[in-house]
Amino acid sequence: MDDTSLTGNGLVPDSDPLAGAGPLVEQTVRSVLEQHIASVTRKALDRRAPGLLDSERIEQLAVQAAERQLAELADPPGLYYLTLEEWVHEWLFPVYRRSILGHDRVWCPQWWRHAEAVARLESLWRAWEHLRQDAATGLSVWFRDHADHHMTVLLDSDGPFKGCDGRHSDRPVEELPHDPPPEGMFELDELPDASVPGARASGAAPARNAGRPREQTIGHSR
Repeated sequence: MDDTSLTGNGLVPDSDPLAGAGPLVEQTVRSVLEQHIASVTRKALDRRAPGLLDSERIEQLAVQAAERQLAELADPPGLYYLTLEEWVHEWLFPVYRRSILGHDRVWCPQWWRHAEAVARLESLWRAWEHLRQDAATGLSVWFRDHADHHMTVLLDSDGPFKGCDGRHSDRPVEELPHDPPPEGMFELDELPDASVPGARASGAAPARNAGRPREQTIGHSR
């Protein structure tokens, strides 16, 4: 006999006894989680401000907060600001304010014409986008470890804006003196292209030690 059984007036396939129970299970799990989250949150907040909180409102806020956290786990948040320019003008300039009167600090209104400034501001923006997701200490860490360091360098009178003095200067800070390194000191360690004897793989990703100097070819003095 096949996988059918006699029921009623004819042959029908054996049915799953839990068929259609999915929505009921999800509803039950959701209800249990909401009750648990609301109860735990209510007790924790009641210890801080006993008798002063609306328990029903607290439960509602707790459930909403849990739903947001679960949504972020399922779909991590993207960038809040889509470009460096947007972040600089809409967040950094209104928040991070310093006087540039006198000679202690210098700034260039055309900051985007200075490669170092763009690089440092880009790193500040990316760090801000990452740390903003930490509601507890993220902003404090950003100011302490990122903004206070990079902005101090950018505003320094001997920094990348030296000579601008309130407006852009056509005489930018010169590059640091540099000579080419000895041939063979830096090499990209890539996998060879099997189709071309002795050739490097085009587009191959460099190994973790790519660009690392070959120390054995260089004498070190103490």
